[in-house]
Amino acid sequence: MNPRFALVIVLALAACAPSTSPTSSPPRQAANVPHPLASPQPSLATAIRSATPLGPSGAATTVSLTFALKIRNPERLAAIIASGRTVTPEAYATEFGVDPAQVQAAVADLARSGFQASWRPGSSLIAADGPAPLAAALLQVDIESYRLADGTTFYATLDQPRFQQPLASVAASVSGLDNYRRGRSLAVRRGGLTPADVLTFYNLQPLRQAGLDGTGQTIVLPEIDDLPNLTDLNKFAAEFNLPPFDSLLTVKRDVNWGTPEKPQGETALDLEIIHEVAPNAKLVIYLSAPDFAHGDRAFDQLVTDHLGSIISESLGSCESDTPSGHRNTYAAIEDRALAQGMSHFVASGDSGAWTCGEDQDPSGSFPSTLPTVTTVGATTLFESVQGVYFKERAWGSPLDETGTGGGPSQFYAIPDYQKNVAQAAGHGQRQVPDVAADGDPATGYHIVFNGKDGQIGGTSASTPLWAATVALINQDLKKRGLRQVGFANPALYWMGANQSTFPSKPFHDVTTGNNLLFDAGTGWDFATGWGSMDAAALDAAWILYIKGGGP
Repeated sequence: MNPRFALVIVLALAACAPSTSPTSSPPRQAANVPHPLASPQPSLATAIRSATPLGPSGAATTVSLTFALKIRNPERLAAIIASGRTVTPEAYATEFGVDPAQVQAAVADLARSGFQASWRPGSSLIAADGPAPLAAALLQVDIESYRLADGTTFYATLDQPRFQQPLASVAASVSGLDNYRRGRSLAVRRGGLTPADVLTFYNLQPLRQAGLDGTGQTIVLPEIDDLPNLTDLNKFAAEFNLPPFDSLLTVKRDVNWGTPEKPQGETALDLEIIHEVAPNAKLVIYLSAPDFAHGDRAFDQLVTDHLGSIISESLGSCESDTPSGHRNTYAAIEDRALAQGMSHFVASGDSGAWTCGEDQDPSGSFPSTLPTVTTVGATTLFESVQGVYFKERAWGSPLDETGTGGGPSQFYAIPDYQKNVAQAAGHGQRQVPDVAADGDPATGYHIVFNGKDGQIGGTSASTPLWAATVALINQDLKKRGLRQVGFANPALYWMGANQSTFPSKPFHDVTTGNNLLFDAGTGWDFATGWGSMDAAALDAAWILYIKGGGP
């Protein structure tokens, strides 16, 4: 720990951390002022049992439904993704998309039924907003309203939806049947590592000295808390002699995506950490409401627009309580992203192995448990007396029950790229995280929010660090006439298995600490995956991987 901010940390942990909103619609939350990390929220079933029933939801309650379209030739799509090959959006629509005429027929039928329904060519979704009674009749479910003890209300159904024609011909799943369960962002705050520290500790400086600064790269980010102006971002840039954000940042909004939360610091955190590593990379944020249906719409548009090939996502929800409609919808959009060559980094969560709460079984955070994303965990960073990298340990803090997310998925089987590191505790399921980086708030990053300098941690911090590092690697690969990273996991696991053959190892193997359940150890583990990056060595290894045609 650098002596220059050791005292600040002691004060910071009591003074600056994410707030917990007393709404009935958890769990997507962002860094703010005083409070420890938000505790995992009760499941929907638990909330319903403790709530006061208000009866069937009336016409004044608007339900936002998002229907995921079916995919043709799913086995071929899976083979393309596994091979690392990519297709154009036009080729994807031709080979894997639903007949547009059928989609338009379903949209027209929804409109005749009283919904505001829409679909855009290239999209994987139909959006349909309408009164709760219409939604209940359409999907043959009972949608009820409830009031929690704090006075907030929500609507929900525990029934399984059923599709009728012509919707049944094109729709695979639906999200939006409750407004209780939401994703959460994953962060805490105050003091810390400067851009110079980050470049030094993770050996990013050689890449920057080689002229790699993110030029020609664009990183896209789904976000749920607003960014009202550039003041905080440009104050951060000025403090560290970085380019201003004005010409680099694009903010995307759409009434169809709902209203984002008020600024809470998450969006500022993501953008500032990326900017310190890849200061000339363009940044595009897609702002949505924090519920699943609206988030799915924004994510679908993010992939359809494909303004950049790297996605950084610091959002997640308890996997076991995430409705299957949302999981299936999101997974289908993600498949399209990978098939079109996008890299997607997702935070593993900040509640250790207990994303759903320590009164529940261990659980991961969705979408980090998807086999098609690269999941980023968090470490505690230690530096030497010379002020350079010394070691890391898995971030786990039993006193406040926070730590890096990690463990087996409850829904997704272990992918081929991970079978060589299959753990007995994984029970044949997808294992997370894949990689890690500093995220302990006690050794966190310097940011600016609400005009004030602070320190921040969480897997919301380690995830944009990895996304920005890959932006530099993509820039280098492009200069060399090589294909860009795309789906990162096959390469990362190849590097992990072959570390001893490289002149410099691409990962710092984290072998101590735990995430409140799983211990870090030699090689891949449930606490930190392969560990954190040595960026220069990672870049060199990626060049070898691509020149060699992959494993």
